[in-house]
This record gives sequence, structure tokens and C-alpha cells, in this order.
Amino acid sequence: MKRLAQFITGFIILICSLQVMANELSQSQRLISISMMMESDKPAAGTHELAITMTPQKGWHGYWQNPGDAGFPTRFDWQLPEDVTIGEVQYPAPSQLVTSDIMNYIYHGEYTLLAPITIDSSIAVGTSLPIKLDISYLVCNPTTCLPEQQTIEQDFIVGDGKVEQNHQRQFSQWRQMLPRPLDAKGQFAVENNTLTLSLPLPGSVDSRNAHIYPIINNTLVNNAQQILNHEGDVLSMQTQVGDELADLFQGVLVLENGTALRFDAHKTDHVAFIVPPINEDNTSNQNIWLIGITAFVGAILGGLLLNIMPCVFPILSLKILSLSHQGSEKAARMGSVAYTLGAVLVCICLGGAILGLRALGHQVGWAFQLQSPAVIAALILLMSAIGFNLAGLFEIGTLTSGSKLQDQKGPMGDFWTGVLAAFIATPCTGPFMATALGAALVLPTTVALVIFAGLGFGMALPFLLVGFIPALRTRLPKPGAWMVTARRILSLPMFITVLGLVWILMRQSNDNYVLSVLAATMLSTFGLWLTGLWQHSQHKGQWWPSLLLTLLPLLALLYWVPQAESHVQGEQKEVAEALVFSQEQLNILGAQQDVFVYFTADWCLTCKVNEKTSIERQEVKAAFKQHNVATMIGDWTNGDNQITEFLSQHGRSGVPLYLWYKKGVNKPIVLPQILSQTILIEQAKG
Repeated sequence: MKRLAQFITGFIILICSLQVMANELSQSQRLISISMMMESDKPAAGTHELAITMTPQKGWHGYWQNPGDAGFPTRFDWQLPEDVTIGEVQYPAPSQLVTSDIMNYIYHGEYTLLAPITIDSSIAVGTSLPIKLDISYLVCNPTTCLPEQQTIEQDFIVGDGKVEQNHQRQFSQWRQMLPRPLDAKGQFAVENNTLTLSLPLPGSVDSRNAHIYPIINNTLVNNAQQILNHEGDVLSMQTQVGDELADLFQGVLVLENGTALRFDAHKTDHVAFIVPPINEDNTSNQNIWLIGITAFVGAILGGLLLNIMPCVFPILSLKILSLSHQGSEKAARMGSVAYTLGAVLVCICLGGAILGLRALGHQVGWAFQLQSPAVIAALILLMSAIGFNLAGLFEIGTLTSGSKLQDQKGPMGDFWTGVLAAFIATPCTGPFMATALGAALVLPTTVALVIFAGLGFGMALPFLLVGFIPALRTRLPKPGAWMVTARRILSLPMFITVLGLVWILMRQSNDNYVLSVLAATMLSTFGLWLTGLWQHSQHKGQWWPSLLLTLLPLLALLYWVPQAESHVQGEQKEVAEALVFSQEQLNILGAQQDVFVYFTADWCLTCKVNEKTSIERQEVKAAFKQHNVATMIGDWTNGDNQITEFLSQHGRSGVPLYLWYKKGVNKPIVLPQILSQTILIEQAKG
């Protein structure tokens, strides 16, 4: 009777809506505007995604594939050219709307549906592909509903598949909104008109205020209360069973942070369910903070190890040595605290940017800023300036020791040095950091930011200890002429860093842009040389030459950044016998043989060292060949959405990541971040 009453109510609302709207809208007006596009304006042969963007007028809403208690699902009628096929339309996760005890699953505001479309290889380049869609849907506001029908037509030209950068970003956001498939299957049982569902879900995932949406209507009672209990790595749910439930239950689990997981659950005889205790939230909070504290300690240790990077070690060394001649205990402590604040602030800002971009649907991870040629270009100019400063071309108080400028503005100079050191030390994750930063991406925002702060604190810890422990400062060498020679020697790691950045830029961009960056570096160096001359002659406006000849070329470089090609990732060069990473290819190979998968980036020092000392050694290659081990490489130099999502699934926010898949086993063995030939050869032998 209840279902009948809901049906009658919905039918009456629909009839009344037609009468009201007939006088208000003309036939040509649409309450939802619809557009259709592909990621490439000239798609190549193969499978692509077709986006259908639905934009309701203000105050109106559209419906999910399961509309809920009232309404009807969107219907699609395609008219496609020969040798073109289209698959099932995929929907983003919906939200709930309850009106008079009627539960509906809707979209507030604009939403985009994605459908896989396949273009046969027999279709020649330059062929026009007219795509026609007849679409029927229901659009409602709080008091009125109206069915609409539209015909959308769009012509596409078969081409080279090139994707504009803005299209690539847009489709990445749309894909992020789609529910991700849950790897393992769930189970459910029905007893006494109650459905009990059990899903595998890691205990670290915050499941508070989650909701389960049934894909097929009437498999559960939509407006019935859902009781959730998350114990260990299992999420259980109890609710009232619907009339249409079969042996397979399909649904979407939507978490409070917007993450959506699609799952299948098979019927079984019994599923245990423990009523959640009253203090469940407190226990969950305790677990979250316990994980957060562990990750915080890991971040501190990881940050401490980052100080040995060649672009950080010279700066840290000179800053520590500068404390050996501080005139007072207070000045030493203020300098060390200022340096720590700078390092911590940068790590929090970078971490916050990552969390914010991921919340907006962007697939980014740690060191994402180094995937931009513009950032690499700016770092080349900056590292060159630091190198020439250490070499004595000009003087700047934040990097020298004992200068007048530093004596006057020591804490401010120390702060900006901490900012600089933290920013240029982020390309790689080292030992302890990988798990810590991976945990930060799945923990609540407050805990995550504390972990990122721990990374900056670890980087600043040596300077902080020397500043607050006088006994350590007394063991430092006394200032003297030797420090000038030390500065000259420490400029070499900075110039080596510049060469490394130029090599990375050559891999990310075209020759013209690299040449422009080198020219800008020469102009900047000439300006710094003039500044050095004017410093010696006490000339007024000493910094004008360097500022003009550095900032103007830099602005030109930032404005003229060549667009990334969409097929760059698809054209990754195979390294030795390694295959380009693909989840589909990995699944196929994993069923036939052992697979070693590693994720790297040209700007990751740890990655490059492991490749030269272990992965690319002849002994390792011979062992892999002897034991039939396949190798796959995921290149994250320019960023890749598929790789970023894969890293997140394995609890990582950056590279390197090394995984070993045993034949026929889906769960990989996670190898250490510092590899050796012995580790890889032993794994190959099994």
C-alpha cells in the first residue's frame, strides 16, 4: 500500500506540473540545457569518453539513474554512424531529497554523464561522425515537475586525437566525480524483512554519515533508516529490504567527503551485524588520531632525511654555520624558530593545495608543482641565482653568513631560507615519508595538515636543535676565511641541481622553450653580475639590474608555456624491456607471470638512483629474463591521472613506488623505497 500511495502521489504531482507549466513555458524553452563533447575535438580511432553535460536552471534539479520513490530515469536513444558504438552511460554520485516521506536521488546544479564511445580503426582520418541523441528526462523544483525531451546533435571529425589542456583538466574532474569500483565483492542477507549488507572497507576510511544508494530501484526501501557499523576493515549496514531485491545487490557508497565507491554484493545465508556502540565516534576519532600520530612521526623522520638532498644541503650547512657567531642566545633561537616556521608553512601550503585540488576533482599528488614546465623554469633561475651567490658573484644576506643585511634582518632572512629549502626539497618522497603522506590524503583535513607540518618540522629539526642547544653551537667551526672557500665549494651542488632541472625541462617541454629558459638564465646572471659590481662600488639602486633582467624574462616564460600534449603519456619511451603502465595490461600479465611495476619521475632523485643502481643493472635484467618477470613503468614526470589514482589506491601521494605482483595474485608486495639488486633478484627467484 505504501508503494502504491507513493506512486499515486508522484503521478498527481506530474499531472499538476504539466498543467501549471503549460502556461508558463513555451515549447522552445528548456529547464535543462544539454551539451555534448569529447575530450578531443578530433578523436582518433579507439575508445574515448563522450560527455553529456546537464545544466538545470536555478532552483531546478535532475535525477540519478535510479530516481528514487518518484520520477523516472533518463532515457537515451542514440543514432550513430556505421562502425561507431557507445556503451553504458556512467553517472556521478547523487544526493538525497526527501519530500513528504518520499526519497529521491537528485543532482543540485550542473552534472556531467560520461559514456564510452568506440571508433573503429577502419574509419579514415578526416571522416565526419554525426552523433545524434534523443534524450528524455524529468526536471523538478520543490513544487513542480516537468518531463522534457531534446535532440542533441554534434559532428566530430576523425583526426590525430590531440587533446587541449583545458579539455584534459575538465574530463579529469568529471572522471573523478564518478564512483570508483570497489575491488572486492560484498555480501548481503535478508532476514525478517531486514537487509544486512557487508562491504570490505579499510578501517582508516572515515565512514561517518555515509549513505548507500541502490542502483536498481526498490531493492531496498529508499527512505528507510540505514544503520552503519564500521569494524576493522568491514563496513556493515542494515535497512529495510525492498520488493525487487534479487541475488545480486548493486549500489554506490558515498562518504561524507564526497568519495563514491561502486560495489556488487552477492546474496548469502547470513551476515553478522553488530549494533554500533554509543561511543563509536569517540573510538573512531581515537583510531584516526593514532594513525595520524604515527604518520606524523614518519613525516618528521622523512623530512629530516630530505636535508641531504644536493639543493638543500648547501643552504642548511651555511645557515647552521651562521649560528656559530650569533651574538646572543636569543638571536640564535629566533633565527632557528623563523627557519622552522618558513619550512613548516610551505609544507602546510603545499599539502593544503593538494587536498583542495583533490577535493575539486583534480588528480594530484606530492610534488605536483614539478609537473609544470613553468615551475621548473622558475626553479632554474632561482637555483642559478643561489649558485652564483655562493660562488661570490653577488651578496644576499639570507644565504651568506655574517653579512650586514643578515645581522639587521636575521629572522626574516632565516624565515625565507626555510621557505626556499622546503619548496625545493619536495620532488621526492624518501623513507618514512611515503606511508605518512599517503595516509594524509585519506585522513581528515585537520590531521592531514598536521602530518604535512611534521614534514616541514623534520626538515628544520637540525637547525632548530643547533639554535636551542648551546653545546652544539660550541662544536661548530669558528668563522674565518675558510668559510669563503666553503661557500664556493657548496655552489657546485646548486649548479648540478640546475643541470638536473634543465634535463627535466627537456623531457617536459620542447627545444624552443628550453632555449628560452637558458637565455632568461643568462640575462638574469648578467643582471646579478651588475648588482655585484654595484655592491662593490656602493652604487645606489644595486638591485635594479638583477630585478629587471630576472623578473621580465621570467614573466615572459610563465606566459609562454607550451601546452602539454595529451598523448605524451601514451608515448612514454620504453626503458629497456619495460612496458608502459596500464591497469588493463597489468591485469592480463599478472595472470600469466610475475610483474614488477615501478612508478618514477625525472625530477625524483630517489627514483633515478634506484634505476641506475638496481633496476637497470644487467644482473637484474638477466634474473628477470630467466624467471620470466615482466617489468612495467609508470612515468609521473608530467602528471598522469591514471597513475595518480593508482598511487592513491595504494596509500601513496607521490613517487617512487615499487610493487611486485606474484603470478595470479591480485595483492602486490610493496618493496622498499631504497632498492638494491639483491632485493629484486631474490624476488625474481621467488
